[in-house]
Amino acid sequence: MMNINFSIITVTYNSKKDLLKTIESVQSQTFSKFIHIIKDGLSNDKTDEIDFSKYRNTFFYRNKDIGIYDAMNQALKYASNEYILYLNSGDIFFHKNSLRDLDENIRKNPNFNSYCGGTIQVDLKNKRINRIIGMSNLYKYLPYAQLPHPSFVIKKSILLKLNKPFDNSLKIASDYKQQLVLRKKKLWKNCNLNQIISIMPIGGLSNKNKLSIFNGFLETIIFSFKMFNVRTLYILIMKILLNIYSKINKGKIKFKDINY
Repeated sequence: MMNINFSIITVTYNSKKDLLKTIESVQSQTFSKFIHIIKDGLSNDKTDEIDFSKYRNTFFYRNKDIGIYDAMNQALKYASNEYILYLNSGDIFFHKNSLRDLDENIRKNPNFNSYCGGTIQVDLKNKRINRIIGMSNLYKYLPYAQLPHPSFVIKKSILLKLNKPFDNSLKIASDYKQQLVLRKKKLWKNCNLNQIISIMPIGGLSNKNKLSIFNGFLETIIFSFKMFNVRTLYILIMKILLNIYSKINKGKIKFKDINY
């Protein structure tokens, strides 16, 4: 029988309010086989004054880093469980049974290195769903399709085969580069799940404004060209089309049905 235990990793910097939202969501999970690793980059907003001891299976680490992807690399060293999920500060699970459903889906599909479901991206200010990412066969069958980072579960043993799980020279698109590197190294064996796993509010590094979105595309073009040369054009077009599709394909989910 499979022994499935999750390491949920949250990196944070001066986002105490958002972090507490993420902790609350993790703590509400009905599935108990997890550890929650919180890596803080020396915040000065009193994040370190949170009483982490009152939360089950939660471990707080505070040390210097040079950015979000360096923090993610550092945090992986503290992860003792095999199944890794990065749920960043402010991200939450879709509902209280998300980990339980993940456990069931992994058991049904045991011969994969990674698993990915959908992420709902929400605009909290205007109270609307911005996008639903990852919920379509397009993400399964289109080569090099980018999967939503907060709903991507991968085995630690696979990440450790990479020189660096995340390229910390990048500012925005290192999570996508990781997915492309895994493909190029023939370590990609992903199972697309018909399950919404997470909710992500807009306002993060990759989507806080049009400039950050543009910079994300620019980073993608540069590292894709180094890796795949002329196939970069396909990757760029596909990324644009999936971005548009994710805004259209919202299904029957309404903002009022989301508990954030």
